[in-house]
Amino acid sequence: MKTKNKQLSNPFSTGGGGPHFEAHVLASFVVLMLSGGYAPCLPCWPITKIKPQGKVDGFDTDDLIVFAERGDTKEQRKLLGQVKHEIAFTRGNKELPEVFQAAWNDFNNPNIFRQNKDVIALITGPLSKTDFHNVHWLLNQARHTKDADEFYRHVERAKFSPSRAEEKLDVIQHHLQKANNNSPLSQDKLYSFLNHFYLLGYDLGDEIGVTLSLLYSHISQFNQQTPQWIWSRAVDLVQTWNKDAGTITLDNLPEDLREAFIRPAITHIPPELLQPNLGLAKTAWQQHKHATDLALLLLIGAWNEKNEADVSIVTKITGQDYDVLAPKIQELLQVASGPLSLHNGIWKISERIGLWEQLGSRIFDQHLETFKESAISVLKECDPAFELPKEDRCAASIYGKTPQWSPALKRGLAEGLALLGSHPNMLSNCSQDKAEITVVLAVRDIFADADWVLWGSLNNLLPVLAEAAPNEFLNVVENALQVSPCPFDELFAQEDNDIVWGNNYLVGLLFSLEALAWDGEYLIRVCVLLGELASHDPDGTWSNRSSNSLSTILLPWNPHTTAPLVKRTAAIKTLCNELPQIGWQLVLDFLPNRHQMTSGSYKPSWRKTIPEDWKAGVTTKEYWEQVSFCAERAISLAGHDIDRLSELANLIGKIPQPSFDKFLGVLSSDAIIEVPEEKRLSIWNRLKRFIANNRCYSRAPWAWNNEQLEPIQIVTDKLTPSNPFNRYQRLFTDHDFEFYDNDEDWDIQKQKLTEYQKQALKEILQTGGIESIINFAQCGINSNQIGDILGQIGNEKIDAALLPDYLESERSDLSFFIRWYVFSRYSVQGWTWVDQVDKTEWSKSQIGCFLSYLPFSKETWVRAENWLGNAQKEYWLKTDAKNYNKDDKDLSVAIDELIKFERPYAALDCLHQMRQYNHPLNAEQCVRVLLAAASSTTEPSSLFNPYRTAELISLLQKSSEVDPDDLFDVEWAYLPLLDRHYGILPKTLENNLATKPEFFCQIIQRVYRSKNSDTEDKLSEKEKNIAENAYRLLETWRIPPGMQEDGSFDQDHFSGWLERVKKICSKSGHLEVAFNNIGAVLIHCPPSPDGLWINKTVADALNAKDVEDMRDGFSVACYNSRGGYTVDPTGKPERELAKKYRQQAEDIENAGYHRLAVTLRNLAKSYDRDAERIVKEHAVPQG
Repeated sequence: MKTKNKQLSNPFSTGGGGPHFEAHVLASFVVLMLSGGYAPCLPCWPITKIKPQGKVDGFDTDDLIVFAERGDTKEQRKLLGQVKHEIAFTRGNKELPEVFQAAWNDFNNPNIFRQNKDVIALITGPLSKTDFHNVHWLLNQARHTKDADEFYRHVERAKFSPSRAEEKLDVIQHHLQKANNNSPLSQDKLYSFLNHFYLLGYDLGDEIGVTLSLLYSHISQFNQQTPQWIWSRAVDLVQTWNKDAGTITLDNLPEDLREAFIRPAITHIPPELLQPNLGLAKTAWQQHKHATDLALLLLIGAWNEKNEADVSIVTKITGQDYDVLAPKIQELLQVASGPLSLHNGIWKISERIGLWEQLGSRIFDQHLETFKESAISVLKECDPAFELPKEDRCAASIYGKTPQWSPALKRGLAEGLALLGSHPNMLSNCSQDKAEITVVLAVRDIFADADWVLWGSLNNLLPVLAEAAPNEFLNVVENALQVSPCPFDELFAQEDNDIVWGNNYLVGLLFSLEALAWDGEYLIRVCVLLGELASHDPDGTWSNRSSNSLSTILLPWNPHTTAPLVKRTAAIKTLCNELPQIGWQLVLDFLPNRHQMTSGSYKPSWRKTIPEDWKAGVTTKEYWEQVSFCAERAISLAGHDIDRLSELANLIGKIPQPSFDKFLGVLSSDAIIEVPEEKRLSIWNRLKRFIANNRCYSRAPWAWNNEQLEPIQIVTDKLTPSNPFNRYQRLFTDHDFEFYDNDEDWDIQKQKLTEYQKQALKEILQTGGIESIINFAQCGINSNQIGDILGQIGNEKIDAALLPDYLESERSDLSFFIRWYVFSRYSVQGWTWVDQVDKTEWSKSQIGCFLSYLPFSKETWVRAENWLGNAQKEYWLKTDAKNYNKDDKDLSVAIDELIKFERPYAALDCLHQMRQYNHPLNAEQCVRVLLAAASSTTEPSSLFNPYRTAELISLLQKSSEVDPDDLFDVEWAYLPLLDRHYGILPKTLENNLATKPEFFCQIIQRVYRSKNSDTEDKLSEKEKNIAENAYRLLETWRIPPGMQEDGSFDQDHFSGWLERVKKICSKSGHLEVAFNNIGAVLIHCPPSPDGLWINKTVADALNAKDVEDMRDGFSVACYNSRGGYTVDPTGKPERELAKKYRQQAEDIENAGYHRLAVTLRNLAKSYDRDAERIVKEHAVPQG
């Protein structure tokens, strides 16, 4: 039910002129509608109307509603947009609750929002880096994981998810729970919501910005003279429409605005005027004195002249010593618009196909033989990186595991083979078919006896080699799939889930097959090979999978092949015959509305497989022919297989006619009716769910009416189980909505469902007794609900049958069942029932288990003490400490007991619950819990919640009751957690570094070896951990000595601190490393009172003759302070930084600190060099 709705107001007060940002966002959608653009997050369908105010039509997400419509079927989709210029994903943000309340209300209102069709978007201005990265990651994961379980696994995996993803998910869940009447959300419900929720960033509202530039570009396709005026007109228009709460359509827009988007007529130059530009001189390369050299270099393509192995290959192919060849290619480099380029020792040749036409006659048979031998020897090299564990391969160069030949040469030779294979007719002086034979033999020899390491080594080059000799490449892939062990099996095992540093060594093979599939000649072979690969695929987190490639190539509404429909259906038929399981999944994927988006497939680069006039897409007739064919194949493959029929039943709403009638005929046939009902139960359940879903949301546009549902209902009735054990299983699932009528109060319907469930369990009890209930709870349905409902109708006879025998069941379903039974009996009967249960024959362990299922409250703890005596651990080790009564304001007794029995993570959960309900915390107890948790080895690490722990530490840092020494111990114990990701710093430790020189020196001595010592001491694990912590503290240190809490700077303290450090570290042999770390923290010093950019006392210290190490530390810290950044190809940011540090050097030198000025000038020069390097790396090759 809806809660906390914003009140319906008049259009002007709701839309009132609208904020500047909101008006610009709305105007952007108007421009997209006028220009034929598409709305984000929706299918690429035209925008038909826009509602600036949705409140009057019942929408709570009401800033704008965008409607898109498919042209042929008139199917409609909606984007519900909430616009907030500034917002933060935190619990305390004032606007976020309103956003989620509105979104939650609309999401659960089927009259206005169709799940799996419509979307909800929060449209914002600039977000914090943390929010942008973590929230986007969460939403993308929700859309790219198969279910809630996989999503939560990804979130909880620290090495897989961003550092603050769990925190941001907690924030979202917090606000959604409030929106849900403060009722907890199931993981499935939250996951479903996240699948429909988008976060869109718009840099609008200013006169500059990427979004505005793209909008101007849209407008300029129709009107290049006045895009700014048209944009302003659109903004003015929507502000008027916004306050009137009107609906914007193409028809009711002002005529002048519509006319501005009429595409201008295009006039082409007459063909007779298309004459060659004789004024532009072109080099006649075939007549050039170095033409033969250039022709041979064309075969090579690229090489690194700093690599001796590369040079030896160039020498072998050209037949010339490199000292002889080098002057020639250097001369060729000087030719204006020439094909050669040189960058950091790497030579490359561009326009290889065009030059091949001119220089092919310079190549002879002996050249091809030499080239083939060289290409084989180079490309058969296995990458030494595979000698390392897969997690270390990203650092292969650090380990010295680098190939003999450079990547440039390998790609150049592979492309040389592709050049030969795709354009053999240019070699007029070679024997007939010599080029094709050379390439075929080269590819064959390269892959002869290839193991998984070679396939992985050639991963990035496989698409090129595939185009070089398509038939031979398909032969070697077919052979590789037949050998044992199959090399691809090991490559699948090498897949790394790390999204930043990981790798998938089969992407190149998939791209190769996708490229060849564009040619109808190879389509069926490619599809069979992809099917074979899919049968080997164990599945993983990468989206590049052979099954996805298959779906993309044969996609009914947008096939990625030039093959005609007859060939595509033949490919599907072949797959179904040779690989039935792969074919089965494919035809299911191709049922209507299953695949509605595609990112495309890899296209060939060397062969002109795709005609220039080829257009993507198919006719409506072709689409329905292929879809109908797939539906027929699906029914044929399913036969009388119950599992497959059940899968099809789950998709019954997507099966087109006449296959739909045929499918219902199969389900109602004697062959299926006669199957034991427990085996065909899944079919009945899925048909019932489909009918219930459509009747529950009968007003939704997608819902089937009763007439359409009638044939399914008839079949469903025939399949209805007679045994209540089977018939009532569907009552106990997470799909309660199936039993609700959307027009009635859901609370009343929930009560009705509960009564229905009670009657169901009573009937099962009558027919099979308590054993039937036990078996019922083990059917894979919701055993929690069964236990809860049975507890509501329970009696002493049922108690005696279940207790204590099932209290300690090791089966999770029975454990949940009995837990909820006990709690439900308590909820109905109270503590009287708890006390009256006969426990005289129970073991202490059973009593502890029984108590752990009761509320986590004082009443339970008292009974644990009275009933268990010295065996109280049987309770405290089993309670989950979560069934917490918010009225119990003091959990200190429980927390002490949990610590006593070594369960500090559970104690942390208690502290978190107390914080949530604003109950007072005992600071000393918090410290004890935190320190106990830091050293805990008795509880699974998965129970530790770093976000909540960081919040608790932050609370202690703000408390005046905490002993500084205790806070020091806590921060030291949790230093890895206090790294700014959670917004919490080790303030006490940093202050100690800045105020106590002895402590700073102690930390230095823990990290660095003394220069006075010639031996390397072996550290224990404990000493290593201390050293790592100490290093981490120095790395995060941001409070320079002398800095005061009020932002002022105590120069005397700084000088005294520095002198003391010099004395201690000089004696211990750590002065240089101490200076280096001091220099790093001094970049955080405040400016001097007289306006100099740095305090003069600090500048004086940095300028001293004997502190070069301090200045080095200062320089490195300045350089690293830039943090992460996006490379600008112009080098502008680097030049600005160089200018900044050059000016600081000038200022500091004029103030009398010339040594520090030299350091800053060197820093400025390093940025100058960076700018030059970036510009060169991003320069567009000429010619």
